[in-house]
Amino acid sequence: METLALHSRKNTMQAIKHTRRFVSIFITLLAISCMAAAQQRAVTPFDLLPRVQDTLPDDSITIAISSNPFDIVKIRPKGYVDNAAPGFRIEKSKKPRLTAREKEDVYKRFIFIVMLVMVVSLTLAVTFFRLLLVKIWEAFRSDVLLHQLHREQGAGMTLAYSILYLLFLMNAGVFAFLGCRYFNIEIAGTNIASLGILTLGISGYFLVKHLMLRFIGFIFPIRKEVSAYEFTIVIFNIVIGLFLAAGILFLAYSPASTTKYWLYGIAGTVGGIYLFRHLRGMFIAAPFIGNHKFHFLLYLCSVEIAPVVLIAKLLISQGGN
Repeated sequence: METLALHSRKNTMQAIKHTRRFVSIFITLLAISCMAAAQQRAVTPFDLLPRVQDTLPDDSITIAISSNPFDIVKIRPKGYVDNAAPGFRIEKSKKPRLTAREKEDVYKRFIFIVMLVMVVSLTLAVTFFRLLLVKIWEAFRSDVLLHQLHREQGAGMTLAYSILYLLFLMNAGVFAFLGCRYFNIEIAGTNIASLGILTLGISGYFLVKHLMLRFIGFIFPIRKEVSAYEFTIVIFNIVIGLFLAAGILFLAYSPASTTKYWLYGIAGTVGGIYLFRHLRGMFIAAPFIGNHKFHFLLYLCSVEIAPVVLIAKLLISQGGN
């Protein structure tokens, strides 16, 4: 009897033990399923969807939802079709337009930097090439001294002449930039782009002119005279560059009431220097004008007059005047 009772008690303990194990397994599975369901419906700390839904209208957007709580929620306009490759899409924000006061401040800072560079360049040029500048001024005043300086200089342009000629191109570009601003002619969207286009345009014009003169000297037996005229252009342009360096400072910082007079005064003086240069050029071409009047007029109209007229017409049409 005692053995039977002991065996019965042992079976009862095993049954209770198995029951507890079954109940614990059942409770564990039930908890896991509840957590999975709650994860699909509950808001995690990394889910920004409720905040976005509260701030946007219901019918204007479609939201792409992912089961991963670490995915970025994509908000797209209704009817949006994504044909691009998968990956991050970066929207470029439009830059706010500057007011008239802000544009004026940007222009003042830009012109101050330009004037500073111009003054420093002019100071260095005068310091290093003072004796050469004196000779250039004397050659500008006298035709005999110009030919003498041409013989001393020889064929081709030296480094000193190239630097002084580059200074002229820079000053001419700045003067053209200030003139376009006065007449409200917009060359480009920014100040530096407008100045660059004008400077490169003037440089391209004179480069083509020098190449054409050398081509004419190569084709016709007037290479010596063409070389003298080309050197005359270099001398006169260097003098104009020095004159512009002084005039631009007054033009840039003069009161609005006097800007017009400075602009027309500088342009008139530059025009007078160019007429003087053409007169000196006619002295060089005097032995050939009588026998080649047609060729001289053809060169004068096609190379000297036509480009200036076309550039002036282009600027006037650009400004709408």
